[in-house]
Formats: sequence, structure tokens, C-alpha cells
Amino acid sequence: MNWKTPITLLVLLGILLGAAFYGWQTVISPAAPDEPVAPDEPVAGDKPKKKCPEKRTFKKGEVVRAQDIVVNVFNAGGISGLAGNTLSALVGKGFKAGVADNAPASQAARNVTIVTESPRSPEVRLVRLQFLGTVRVVSGDLEKGMDVVVGDNFRAVNPNAATSFRIGRTITSCSKATPGTSP
Repeated sequence: MNWKTPITLLVLLGILLGAAFYGWQTVISPAAPDEPVAPDEPVAGDKPKKKCPEKRTFKKGEVVRAQDIVVNVFNAGGISGLAGNTLSALVGKGFKAGVADNAPASQAARNVTIVTESPRSPEVRLVRLQFLGTVRVVSGDLEKGMDVVVGDNFRAVNPNAATSFRIGRTITSCSKATPGTSP
């Protein structure tokens, strides 16, 4: 009997499980615990952005909630009413309503693009979790609040997505929370 095949399969299975674990950890906690999170970290290929007007430190154990985030939705596609319908769905999940409008010509999206000055903030993470399909995060700022651009390939707002989560480590980032909300 040849033992090379079962051993090779076990090694490959171990690599697959390790990669799956690493991928899951990256999704639920994008930066390593000892990795510094730079609030003004540039996103490759983007124009330099404005200085962060308000930095906020999210302490380990703090809860980020939908009700503390104003969301603006911009339609970059040809489907009429997509921004308004998407904003209504997000408001139904507890987010505060911002602007629902057509996207500026400089903004594009296939499914969903989040435009933010702080791509690694917990607030971006919570908003990102609300959508099905691929969600891009790019550097920039359109309105006061969290800016979401939806396109013609928009899948849907995930009805089962969590509307709050507890921070796993202390993070300092630009804040998109509504001013005056409690941490």
C-alpha cells in the first residue's frame, strides 16, 4: 500500500484549514493585535486626502452600534431609486439617515464602495458587514457621515448582518460617528 497519497492529502487539508482560519480572522479582525493602525494611511492609487478632522479612540470592549452612525448612500448606476431604497434598508437596521443622492461623476461602484477617510475604522467595518457581495473601501469623503456608493451590480443589504459589535482591541481612527454620541 502506498502511504504517500494519504499523507499528502492530510498535509493539503491542514494547509486548507490553516488558510481558512487565517482568512476568517482577517475578516473579523483585519489588523493584527500588535499592528499599529494608522488613521491617515493612504490607499494605493488614491489622491491625497484631507487631514482627519476628528480622531477617536475605540477602546477594547467598547461596542460600535448602527444607531451612532449616519449613513449617506449615493447611486452610481442607472437603477432609479437605488440610493433611497438602500438608505431605507439601512435605516430599518438602525443606522441614522443621511443623504440619498446620485453619486458624483468621480465615484463608481459595481456592487458597493465605501468612501472614507479611515478605511480601518470599526465604523467602516460595521457598515461593510451590512452588504452582500464584494464591498470596496476607498479613500475620500463626500458628505458628513459614512459614504456608501452603490452600483448596477448591487446585491442587497444583508438582513441578517449584526448591527453592533464589541471591539477586540484599542483602535484610533477618524470618527464617522454622530457628534455627541456616547462611546
